[in-house]
Amino acid sequence: MNVNKKSPKPSLKKSGKSKSKSPFDKYFLYTHSVQGAEHDAELLWKILRTCSDGNLPKNPTLQEDFCATAMLCYEWAKLGPNHRATGIDLDSAALSWGAEHHADSLSKAQLANVEMIHGDVLDNHNVRSNVICALNFSYFFIKERERLKEYFVASRKALAKNGLLILDAFGGPDYLVSHINQRRNKEEKFNFWWEIETFDAINNQIKCHLHFQRDGESRKNRVFSYDWRLWSIPELTDILHEAGFKNVQYWAEGLTSKGNGNGKFKPIHSEKDCRTWITYLIAK
Repeated sequence: MNVNKKSPKPSLKKSGKSKSKSPFDKYFLYTHSVQGAEHDAELLWKILRTCSDGNLPKNPTLQEDFCATAMLCYEWAKLGPNHRATGIDLDSAALSWGAEHHADSLSKAQLANVEMIHGDVLDNHNVRSNVICALNFSYFFIKERERLKEYFVASRKALAKNGLLILDAFGGPDYLVSHINQRRNKEEKFNFWWEIETFDAINNQIKCHLHFQRDGESRKNRVFSYDWRLWSIPELTDILHEAGFKNVQYWAEGLTSKGNGNGKFKPIHSEKDCRTWITYLIAK
């Protein structure tokens, strides 16, 4: 494992509004296409309030593992004057980008509650958090069972009393075949494609890519590529229990009468007949 080191506090220097125009900015495009950090922060706060058993912490602390630009940390800090967040990642370029671009939307007091750590999530950073999360399927790059268990054990040790480890997972038969989905960000004027290149049923390894095309420019392929193991919910639950977590809950979005997501997440006990699904696992 790489030796961790804490990075300086994010700069307070105003960088101006982020632009999706030249030069090409892959982090900007990512945060405006497949990431919903504001929604995730509100959902994590709801889960913590729901699962706190009447012992809601006075200073709710979040640790975002594999955080990249740490957008979720900055959104968490906006939720209240005592909300504190720590982001951990090995990618110093992504951390620096986040410090430059996300910090503008926070007050000085909120920014003082955000800390970035350039280091490995398996190292002991002497941080105790009420919530540790690994979202956007970031932990799927861990393909070996014992290695994933090691991460879950390290997370449990880094949690405060009654703390929660929150993960997201996806699946469904539509993800098991090669295909490409195209979407558009009308406001920022770019198209993006999520591609499932291959899925191997023998080892559950899945290769995915993100492609982008800004208006008036040629498409840039494989701006982000992922070589993952598609972990199933039963597998994850078993490993979480082996790592010492006593209870695992599952949260998912409800559906409208037309079968579309209604934006309201709540605990569930089954996910039946879904061609695609995304579920949050809450381990305590």
